[in-house]
Amino acid sequence: MGVGVLLAVIGAILAFAVRANTSVVSLPTVGIILMVAGGALIWHGRKGTRHQRVITREERPGGAAGPSSTVRQTIEDRDID
Repeated sequence: MGVGVLLAVIGAILAFAVRANTSVVSLPTVGIILMVAGGALIWHGRKGTRHQRVITREERPGGAAGPSSTVRQTIEDRDID
């Protein structure tokens, strides 16, 4: 996520603070592209990675002769950097 913030800051500096003229490339356009790329990296970093497992099992509380009940358990793991 730190790289995304760095790209966004450099992009903002190029887009709004630098007033140099070049004939090869437009610095405000490059700055906007860097800000968008930085925002995408920040969004992707905050989203994280999610894993979800669903476990279904059958329980017989009264022994083998008793009625069964189905238990469904959802486990959600999230990887955070």
